Parts: sequence; structure tokens; C-alpha cells
Amino acid sequence: MGHRRPDEVERAVLVAASSRLSTENIAFSSVARTAIMSDPEFHDGRYVEHGTVPRLGQKVARMMAHITYVSDQSLDTKFGHRRDTVGDGMKLEPDFAVEHYLQHQGDVFLDRFDALSYLYLTRLLDYFDPFADSWTAERLASTRTQFQVTSFDSDWRFDTRQSLRMVEQLEACGVKVDFAELPSPFGHDSFLLTPPGYHDRIAAFLKG
Repeated sequence: MGHRRPDEVERAVLVAASSRLSTENIAFSSVARTAIMSDPEFHDGRYVEHGTVPRLGQKVARMMAHITYVSDQSLDTKFGHRRDTVGDGMKLEPDFAVEHYLQHQGDVFLDRFDALSYLYLTRLLDYFDPFADSWTAERLASTRTQFQVTSFDSDWRFDTRQSLRMVEQLEACGVKVDFAELPSPFGHDSFLLTPPGYHDRIAAFLKG
């Protein structure tokens, strides 16, 4: 990033990002870590020595986190109130389409991510705050890096308020920032997709 390598990065594109997690983000991560560390198979982090994995805790953590990456509108559009099982009776196990979707997201995550990695990475994000370091302003004062910050109006995990904080901090350091909030129905996952104007905005910035 420009504040660490002021002479090496020409253009920095920051999308659906944050320079300091919101209190709500820290709260969500805390619940996720509790789910993993409370799993009987966690064994105080020594689950490999026990030949096991805290699968249930990790699955629950992923299911909850995934909800924060999407929007109410996108879930409603994709699943609505549809049920994937037969019969009208109430059941405690997954019944609605969105529940089965979350179960799938939780299951596939188990083969892609290590539980301890999840714990430490989410915890490091809780503490991340580059503008709290005095040398950040000093380095940014001399940077030649151009910054573009983009947020999405339906992203409630890394909402526009967090992007604006980044913009304000950069501008306070004398850095010019190109900022825009784009409309999108997809929530935080918008950065992975192609909402109108998103790719064009980045392409124009990179071309200069």
C-alpha cells in the first residue's frame, strides 16, 4: 500500500474496504471465533494432534459470516420464502432454501480453510488501524500514489461510512482521493461481481 511503499505503488484501488473495522464487524468476528473455540474438537487449538477438526464451529462461523457478505435484497431475490422440503409441517432442521444454501456454504468452507488461520486472520483484522501509527501520515505526506476508494450502497459489512473514514484520513494527510459510492443490490459481494459502473470506474482510473 502507498503508506508503506510510497515510491512503489502508482495507483491504489480500494474497494469495499476499511482502514479500521467497525464495532459491529468486531462483534461478528467475536461470535465466529467463539463458535470455533467452543467446538469440543478444537482441543485448545491442538486439534491436529488429536486427529480431528472443529468442523461444526467452523461451519457455523462461516454460515454467519456469509450472511454479512450479501444483502437482504439479494437473498430475497435468490431464495424468497421458498422451502426445499415436502410437507407443510414445521421442522427444526433446515427447511427453507436459504437455510440449505447456508449449510452448503458452511460445508464447502471446511475443505478450504484452516480453523486456526481463521481465528488469527480475523483477530488481526480487529486490530488493524494504520492511521493510528504516527509514521503513516509522515509517509503519506510524500507519497506519489494515487488513491481510488469505492463503496457500495448495499454493503453493510464494509459500509460507506468506513470508506469515508479512509478518505478523510487520507485527505488529512494531504493525499488526493477519488471516491464514489456505487448502487448495487449484492451487498459486500458486489466487489466480486459486475454492478453497473464498477469495472468501468476502475479501468478509467488505472488508465489515468
